[in-house]
Amino acid sequence: MSAFPSARSASGLVFTSGLAALDPDTLTVLADTFEGQAEEVFRQLDAALRAAGSSRDRVLRLDCYLSDRRWFPAWNTAFRTYFPTAAPARITTVTTLPIDGLLIEIQAIAVATAQEDRS
Repeated sequence: MSAFPSARSASGLVFTSGLAALDPDTLTVLADTFEGQAEEVFRQLDAALRAAGSSRDRVLRLDCYLSDRRWFPAWNTAFRTYFPTAAPARITTVTTLPIDGLLIEIQAIAVATAQEDRS
């Protein structure tokens, strides 16, 4: 069980925590390919948004953290796949990620469907 929420909402917006292809109990990386990790982070994004009363098509901004700039073309492909229309504003940063083997981490800001706080 994660020590922090996957998302919080207030004032009609949903803010996700950093989402990565990790088992929350063991902090084990769940996939060893970029594509596998991207699929997992978007699965987690969908689940976090759904639980907070939103959905991927309501994402306004997506921040992506890559472990190496060589993943940038694969990230662009994944972004187009998971946001085929109405893509959100985005930023991509290349940085050291907190767990060895992580290739990508994302966080998002979305409009909540329900206008109530789900903190």
